[in-house]
Amino acid sequence: MVDDIEMPSELSEALRLQNEIDRAEAGQKAPVSGFTYKGVRLKSRWAVLRELEDMKRIVDAMPELMSRRLETISCDSKAGATYTVTVKDRLWVPDMKWAVSDAIVDTVGGHNGIYIDGDTPAGMEVDPYWPDDYARDRDSTGEKSAKTPISR
Repeated sequence: MVDDIEMPSELSEALRLQNEIDRAEAGQKAPVSGFTYKGVRLKSRWAVLRELEDMKRIVDAMPELMSRRLETISCDSKAGATYTVTVKDRLWVPDMKWAVSDAIVDTVGGHNGIYIDGDTPAGMEVDPYWPDDYARDRDSTGEKSAKTPISR
C-alpha cells in the first residue's frame, strides 16, 4: 500500500496532467486492459493495443511446453517494454528465464527488463536487452552480423 504524500496542489495537478499525457502518447488503446490467451492472462497497464498484441506473439513464440507453464504476462506501459511474468506453481524449470527473454527479443526486438515470479524462484530479474545495442551483433560495416549469440 502506498501512503499519501503531502505535496502542493500545483505539483499534484502537474503530475496528474503528465500522467494523462504519457498515457495518451503510449499508443492506440484496446477496449480492455487484459484477457486470457492460450491459458495465459495478458495485461497492459494502460490497455495499449500494441502491447497486448505483442504479448500474444510472445506466447506464440515460446515452445508450447514452456508457454503452458505461464500464468500471466503483463507489460508496464509507463516503463515501456518492461514485463512481469508469473509462472504457475510447481511449473518452474531452469530454462524458463531464457525461454521468456528469447521470445520477447524475437517478437518485440528487446526489452527494458523482465521480472519473473513464481513459487521457485521467488522473483528473478532479467536485465534489459536490446540486441541492436551490442557491437558483437554487428560486423565491421555496421550491418547485422550472422554470428551466433553468446550462450548463456
